[in-house]
Amino acid sequence: MGKKRLFIGTFIESKPLKRHYSKIKKDFGGILPGRWIKVENFHITFKFLGYVDEERITEIKMSVDKYIDKLQEAELEFTGLSVFPNLNSPRVLYIGVNDKTGILTEVNRYVEEKLSFLGFEKEKKPFRPHITIKRIKSEIDTQKFIDKISKYKNMYFGKQEKIEVNLIESFTAPNGAIYKKV
Repeated sequence: MGKKRLFIGTFIESKPLKRHYSKIKKDFGGILPGRWIKVENFHITFKFLGYVDEERITEIKMSVDKYIDKLQEAELEFTGLSVFPNLNSPRVLYIGVNDKTGILTEVNRYVEEKLSFLGFEKEKKPFRPHITIKRIKSEIDTQKFIDKISKYKNMYFGKQEKIEVNLIESFTAPNGAIYKKV
């Protein structure tokens, strides 16, 4: 058996968010080099697992069975654009997620705890739910970018009222990553 590149996450299914995405891509197209994420790949990551032996998939799913492949009530609002690590050296452009019910944090804590018993190291950085929309690959005109992103700082992009937590496999392909439920 081989290895699969896996993470625990939830796909985002918001039509209003997807409509806003077209405008964002147009607005930032000339000033932000890199690859845009395909809308069908929009997701929130709870835990990145890395390359995992296929025979561990059942064990992983069983350890987080409280949430895996089950619909959960949620009240998510997609608001504002921001970057990691900072505005002067952006590497990831993302849409913020306001988790009004706390379900995302609850799932993240549960997944971190349960998978730590299987030998997956707990994440040291605090959990910040977000939707990556672009990976920035080279230097940019920082001032032009800051001027552009500032008008999106508090913009509302839509909402989602249910989530499904999944074990997701990530494949790299010439025209971008492909994500599928395992």
